[in-house]
Amino acid sequence: MNGPPCNTAGPAIGNGFPSVSILLLIKNHVEYMRRSLDLILGQEYQGQVEIVYVDSGSVDGTIELMRAHGVEPHCIPPEEFHHARTRNYAASIAQHEILALLSADAIPTNRQWLRGLVEPFRDPMVGGVYGKQIAPEGTGPVRTRGLESIYPDVREVRCLEPDTKGTIGMIRFSNANSAIRASVWRRFRFHEQVLVAEDHWICYKILKHGMKVVYEPAAAVIHGHERSLWGEFQWAVDNGISLKRMGVYDDPLFSGEFQYGWRRIKQDWVHFVSRGTYGLALKGFVVSGVKWAGVQVGKREKRLPRWLLRRVSAGLGKSST
Repeated sequence: MNGPPCNTAGPAIGNGFPSVSILLLIKNHVEYMRRSLDLILGQEYQGQVEIVYVDSGSVDGTIELMRAHGVEPHCIPPEEFHHARTRNYAASIAQHEILALLSADAIPTNRQWLRGLVEPFRDPMVGGVYGKQIAPEGTGPVRTRGLESIYPDVREVRCLEPDTKGTIGMIRFSNANSAIRASVWRRFRFHEQVLVAEDHWICYKILKHGMKVVYEPAAAVIHGHERSLWGEFQWAVDNGISLKRMGVYDDPLFSGEFQYGWRRIKQDWVHFVSRGTYGLALKGFVVSGVKWAGVQVGKREKRLPRWLLRRVSAGLGKSST
């Protein structure tokens, strides 16, 4: 038997609405908050909701805007921000049953966003849920296609069943738009020795312990970033470092890294070629190759000189880990 059977992650929520803490980590995002704050505060959700707002040094009027809407900040120095550690801090302040995580630059598409994230927790075996991300207006076609591939319109429920192996693709998760049970966070917490992918860690642990992860496209936000080729490489390096530190690449229960990447490349190639956009097909192929190379470098963190890693990583120079 390769893995535990799916078991109960937490209490079912029945026909009621569990209490939710929305965790917002913000630094100088006043323009985004002007667009999204009324939506966040005006969600059509009948359960109790609190906003846990951690600010890491805003000087653009974000704090004043939030206070004007009745949301007080928990302030930390800019140098103390860390993707996992700061989320752990925000979660430790939260009071409610469900932790909803939303990036400051992610804008819900409607006032049912929160309900969409929380509904799957009616299944007591669901430990985490993440929602759809739609590319912002002006995003390039390759990046837009990438987001469409990662966040399709089809709902997905994942569980690591007995006598089956998981794939690397199963641990995809995103704190830009997600929710987890507070009890799950207390059990696993975000991994503070990683540079990025702390959300993948939570997904990985949920699956490893026999619980379910749900991808819910009905809970959608506008969110996405363009990156240069160098930026894609650095981000991939940091992902490779982080997943290796988590032990994912060495876990016999998870495999298929190469197959997952190759499938994505083929799907994108077919998508662009079928539309006659051969230049975009080639560009997408190059981007995927750069990302693959970055992951291979990151996975070999312990074999490479520190000075080299600091040059190719976006996060090592900012991290004490």
